[in-house]
Amino acid sequence: MDSEKLNLWYCDTFVSTPWQFYLLIVPLLGAFFYGRGKYKLAWSLIGVWLVIQLIFSALTNLVFTCSLE
Repeated sequence: MDSEKLNLWYCDTFVSTPWQFYLLIVPLLGAFFYGRGKYKLAWSLIGVWLVIQLIFSALTNLVFTCSLE
């Protein structure tokens, strides 16, 4: 029963909301700083975004079952 609640919470909070599109601002900021010559900050932002995306993609595809019916 708890796993069903966790699954429902995850799907309602992360999968069916547009927060993932707002997260795309992070690599865009990285590209902006890369163009300004601040390479370390730029790659740090892009790397953090990549790790977050991989974690949430793995959770969505492998751990939780979200059917958008």
